This record gives sequence, C-alpha cells and structure tokens, in this order.
Amino acid sequence: MKKFSTLWLAAGALAGMMACETTPNVPMTAPDADPGNPIGAWRLQSFEPNEGSAIPVPDPSQYTLELRDDGRAHVRADCNICNGPYEVVGATLSFGVMGCTLAACPEGSLEVDYLQALGSASIFQRSGDTLALAYGGGVMQFRAQ
Repeated sequence: MKKFSTLWLAAGALAGMMACETTPNVPMTAPDADPGNPIGAWRLQSFEPNEGSAIPVPDPSQYTLELRDDGRAHVRADCNICNGPYEVVGATLSFGVMGCTLAACPEGSLEVDYLQALGSASIFQRSGDTLALAYGGGVMQFRAQ
C-alpha cells in the first residue's frame, strides 16, 4: 500500500503546473531584474519552509535536478528517477507531467516532499552556483553539481 501511496503522491505532485498564492521566503530581485538562467545540473541543499527552520538535505547527491536547454528536466528523487518537460517564462519555472520510476524508497526519504515541491514550483533566482526555487511551502536551495 505504501508503494501505491507514494506513486499516487508523486504522480499528483508532478501532474502539471500548479498555481500557488504564496509569498516565498526567497531573496528575489526586483520584478524587472534578470533572474538568471536555471539551465544546468543542480543538487538540492535544503528546504527553507515559509515558517520554521531550514531543513538540510542529508545527501544532496540523492536529490538532483538537471534542466536541459531542450526544455527537458531530469530529476533524481532518492531512489527514483523522473523525466519530463519544464518551462521558463521570465522568473517563473514550472514542470509538466513527468514519468517516474516506482521504487519504494527507504523510510526517512525526502522523495515525496521533493517531488511535491517541484510540482508546485513557481519563481526562481540563480546567483552564480546557487539556484533558489520557490514552491508552495517555501524555497528549495540548490547548488551546481
């Protein structure tokens, strides 16, 4: 049952673009400023919830995001891999429907949280080797691989 629940949550999290009315806890630049180019290979460093303390990622190599210049995203979410389209419009980054493997990750995995956060992704800001990506509950911080 857990495997089915995880599949359902992962599929729902990435089932399309989701609009969120939230004020993310991310240092964004002025609306007319260039947010940078998010294309590249990234490792998730932490979740920074809108309320509460930052949650560090124990092993960033298990939570990666590769944004390719052809509009395709490759995601590693612990023991699962997902692939699908993404779109950048101004400072907004959103993901389309992704196909994911269905392995049952070990207890304590951040897989579901990560996929749900990507599913509700909204604005981004790249600064050098870091990428901040706002989602429905806060901000994910990435570092270039």
